[in-house]
Amino acid sequence: KQSIPLRKMANVVRASKFRHVHGSTGSKENHYENLNCAPSAAPDSNLVACNTKYFAVAWRGGGGPFLVHPMKLKGKLESVPPLFQAHSAPVQDLDFSPFYDEVVASVSEDATVKVWNFKDKVTPDTSLAADVGEEATTPLLGHTKKVTLVRWNPVASHVLLTTGFDNTLRVWDANTAKEAFCLNTEDAVQHVNWNYNGSMIAMATKDKKIRLLDPRTTTVAYTVDGHSGAKGSRVCFLGKSNLLATTGFTRQSDRQLLLWDMRASPSSPTVEHLVDSASGSLMPFFDADVNMLYLAGKGDGNVRYYEVEDGIVHYVDQYSGKDPQRGLAMVPKRGVDVAGTEIAKFLRLSDKHIEPLSFVVPRKSAEGNGDLYPPTFSGKPSLSAEEWLGGKDADPVLDAITAAPPSLSAPAPVKPPPTT
Repeated sequence: KQSIPLRKMANVVRASKFRHVHGSTGSKENHYENLNCAPSAAPDSNLVACNTKYFAVAWRGGGGPFLVHPMKLKGKLESVPPLFQAHSAPVQDLDFSPFYDEVVASVSEDATVKVWNFKDKVTPDTSLAADVGEEATTPLLGHTKKVTLVRWNPVASHVLLTTGFDNTLRVWDANTAKEAFCLNTEDAVQHVNWNYNGSMIAMATKDKKIRLLDPRTTTVAYTVDGHSGAKGSRVCFLGKSNLLATTGFTRQSDRQLLLWDMRASPSSPTVEHLVDSASGSLMPFFDADVNMLYLAGKGDGNVRYYEVEDGIVHYVDQYSGKDPQRGLAMVPKRGVDVAGTEIAKFLRLSDKHIEPLSFVVPRKSAEGNGDLYPPTFSGKPSLSAEEWLGGKDADPVLDAITAAPPSLSAPAPVKPPPTT
């Protein structure tokens, strides 16, 4: 395939409010220090998860402990903090519920999935007082080998998917602790992503294919050849558009960005771009409110960002950090500083600390910047698990970014029936 550069208007300054966006991490007192993260984790995991109130990372130690910490409490953490401990092998991935701030899902090498309700155990102002065990979990059992990735559905309450080394993709109803659907994949899944309304899933697999499917039918809609390199690929739907971005490597081990138009079964990408020749994978994140695509290099300090407009990807700039990043998590838009004209915030995980990474549009005044903040995801579910599992679709519920976050009560963990 011929490499197509990202198209920009030659010799013309493109009119865009995001031309001067810049990234910065701020002062050290805003960092979270003294982390002791687990040395091994799934290579396809971002290693850190967050919502507007908490972040979570897998911790070093026996079994599979992980830490949940309030974002308000910055500075140096305890050397041996209280942890969440119910897995018997290392945690591979973590994901917070998009609707319930005190619910997080974990997957592990022990072939289990656990959904944790930590309400009243950790609050936005207080850290965990003592270790939390099995009593706070809803176990989801079905995988037969190591589970590698977990992702919550973006519109349906209590619905999540997991992938594992048993070459299956499973969809669960966490409210009933039951498996809803199971798809046998043709090879190991390297990465997955829900689309904007949670009706479809894209996945990259070890056989260098990109697959699109509706998990409720347990059939693959179509398959295309992805990146030709031997290393793993990642997938990211670009908001409400019909575009899918994938990151991976060429045969020459250059890092590559591909864009696919999903309105028809694509046989080739609409855009190909060689990013650089670094060795770590590119972690993609997309802000559907303002159509900004962020590519963070795993193992280096760079975060490149682009504006996507009418199927064209325009390079904006890049942030270059001093320390290499092990992982990155994007804070929901409700957590940005509107007064400071911040349009995106990430948590950047290095070897021993996490630092907030802020992207700001320079403006002279803190007022009159509503053009930067269209209605955003409200944190409220559009559908119940029953409605979604029954075939109903709905777009995410949007609200003004200044609106108070929803106060939703998470259900108590469901316990499986006793074995006889």
